[in-house]
Amino acid sequence: MFEERRLHPIALIKEIITNVRRNIVPIVVALFSIFRGIESTGYLPSWAIYFIIIIVILLILTPAVLKYFTYRYTLEDQGIRIKYGLIFRKNTYIPYERIQTVQKKQWFFFIPFDVCQILIETAGGNGKAEADLVAVPVSVVDELKDLRDGKQQTIIEENSTNDEHLAAEEIPEVPEKTVMLQTKQLILMAVTSGGVFGTLLIVLAFLQQFREVIPTDWMESQAEELWKMGVIVMLVLIVIVLLVLWGISIVRTLFKYFQFKLMKFSDSLVVEKGLLERNHTTISLARIQGIIIIESPLRQMLGLVAVKVITAGNSGDEKQSGDILLLPIMKKELAFQILKEMLPNYLFDLEEMERAPKTSLRRFLQIYLGWTLIPAIIASILFFPFGLISMILPILAGMKAIASYRATGVLTGKHTLLIQARPIISKLTYVMRKERIQGLSIRKSIWMEKGHTSHLNVWLKSGSTSAEAYVRYLNQAQAVTIYNWYSPSKTTNEA
Repeated sequence: MFEERRLHPIALIKEIITNVRRNIVPIVVALFSIFRGIESTGYLPSWAIYFIIIIVILLILTPAVLKYFTYRYTLEDQGIRIKYGLIFRKNTYIPYERIQTVQKKQWFFFIPFDVCQILIETAGGNGKAEADLVAVPVSVVDELKDLRDGKQQTIIEENSTNDEHLAAEEIPEVPEKTVMLQTKQLILMAVTSGGVFGTLLIVLAFLQQFREVIPTDWMESQAEELWKMGVIVMLVLIVIVLLVLWGISIVRTLFKYFQFKLMKFSDSLVVEKGLLERNHTTISLARIQGIIIIESPLRQMLGLVAVKVITAGNSGDEKQSGDILLLPIMKKELAFQILKEMLPNYLFDLEEMERAPKTSLRRFLQIYLGWTLIPAIIASILFFPFGLISMILPILAGMKAIASYRATGVLTGKHTLLIQARPIISKLTYVMRKERIQGLSIRKSIWMEKGHTSHLNVWLKSGSTSAEAYVRYLNQAQAVTIYNWYSPSKTTNEA
């Protein structure tokens, strides 16, 4: 029989912290509303304060305590079994062959106890880890890897002469190649990213939770005071706020990607990063579905790229299910050199890509200017002269059309497909193995017949859903060639 194991006691602290982080906003809003309502009535018994505090503590502690004391996991020969719960018991069994990625996270207060958090991800995880071992010994990671790979520990027979038991020591696997990012690279990554807008959205979402409980008259009085300061002072305040948010974004990036390390092993890639929470992600080479090379306009001018891999599991990041950041930032030439060494089965010859025909530029301009030029003209006439500001929109749309046209390209190798496009702002290059492509289609409208162009769509498995790569207004002959390359009945036409 296989032995049931319990979590380390520090798991209870981790669960309490998680519950506080998840519920801090609704708890604060609820308490604020309760005390404000009681204050308006003018009656607040002394025992009510203690009662409310006890209720809040119980709401936070009870789920964590129940989960910790009922949580059990078992590493069996064919899979891992997990069960927990008191009233509603949950039993989970995950065969090792279904595991896509294994993540090891180690908070700074886990290190003295030599424990870590393990997230086990499968293709059917619905955007989150299917198994979460909150605090287990670090040795469980290697044990899980050995069981997943089907390895058996070698045991030396008892020596009859000295009557001693010797066990074969497993030699740790040394990475074939290791890539580390310096602090200045991480700072450059934070400075050139749009993290400031993400931080702004987080702050606005946080403030939105308190909108209903903040007095309206107080908000109106503060707005009037700001308006009295003048436009210049308000602009200065906005710049200061943006600079502060930018600084917060830089600090968050440094904390998240502290001592970023990418290691190549014989059958996997390992990504390590993080200061307060050390994140260790193992990606099986056999389970990589595709690669995305990302170039934002600013980074493109600086010759910098970011690289992600698409897996059938989840990334551990609820916002980016299936995507794992392989290289946060790096010079383009160096990034391609590293990719060629770590993923030799993929093709990265971007300079040989076939570009869209010149006739496609007219199509891009028609689409982007069509839905911006007419509304801008109408706005300019109705709200003249201030309406003329709306003419900036078609100018930006025209720039976007030209940038999208220049970014469009495709390339097929014997077993690899490259697709390059600029869907929104950043230029994306998808590198996909033929056997990993879930579906491929070409389509065109009756208006595209005259220009002999087609749209190309390709789908990959990504997390619990799918990732779509596409190019618009590709030469029809190019699209048909790619379709024949992928079609099983056209295998003889492989390039």
